[in-house]
Amino acid sequence: MEPVRGGKLVFLDSKHNERLKNLRPNATSVEWAFRFLQAIPNVTMTLSGMSDFNQLTENISIHNSFAPLNEDEIAELLDIAKEMTSKNTLPCTACRYCTTNCPMQLNIPSLIELYNDYVYSEGGFLAPMAINALPDDKKPSACINCRACEAVCPQNIKISEMMNDFTNKLHKGDK
Repeated sequence: MEPVRGGKLVFLDSKHNERLKNLRPNATSVEWAFRFLQAIPNVTMTLSGMSDFNQLTENISIHNSFAPLNEDEIAELLDIAKEMTSKNTLPCTACRYCTTNCPMQLNIPSLIELYNDYVYSEGGFLAPMAINALPDDKKPSACINCRACEAVCPQNIKISEMMNDFTNKLHKGDK
């Protein structure tokens, strides 16, 4: 798990920060991420990458107390997350209708999830690493653009376009 998305969640838009400050005036965005994790039952350990001593100190300070988010705070945080991701990610619900029709037997919902992660993180390293671990015949580049998946997608996602775009983005990232 990457609780602060490689630092992407540390620098929120001011309108999102303001909404969080209304609920927990003294909490940082890093604290919000960790307090969210504390609210998830059975999560007993959080791993976090840190770049400097200040980040280490902040993480220790946050974890010195157990103060998970309440239901209202979680709802607000999830609403903000939805706003943040709705603009540049695909609305796949993982219904899997597309996989039934795919002649290449691609795990399309998983590939869309990786695509969304890649787009949101502006490249990142998780999605490329996950794609590189797949056999060649299960990568986005294996899509033959038959559009059988699109014919049954209730979200009307242009899956073939996403596969091409993802392949191109990954290829550019290799250079």
